[in-house]
Amino acid sequence: MKKILELRVTQFDFDFINHVKGLREENGLTKEDLSLKMGLAKSFVGNVESYTQRHKYSTRHIALLAKAFGFKNISDLMKFDTPKYDKIVITIQQTMNKSGTKVMRSEVMKIESIK
Repeated sequence: MKKILELRVTQFDFDFINHVKGLREENGLTKEDLSLKMGLAKSFVGNVESYTQRHKYSTRHIALLAKAFGFKNISDLMKFDTPKYDKIVITIQQTMNKSGTKVMRSEVMKIESIK
């Protein structure tokens, strides 16, 4: 069973979440590991990385993330391209289990700017 979702977010939030996810994976950390290194609930990073949740990193989390990854300067954490757009619409295709109660996979199908 497939489901299509459209989410409206800022491109900065979307790009930053994906940047942190890449750093997490490069460092061999699970979502739970990173949450605990940040001193937060075990499910925090999983909620932020989930397309269906509205959780995002706040300015407070930037310092916690920099420390968790061992960066001396916050600017080292922020090394990713400046977003091209302010707000975007993300089209996501979710593959559900047979009963339609659990998301098995989420895939970004399209990203468009909001004018």
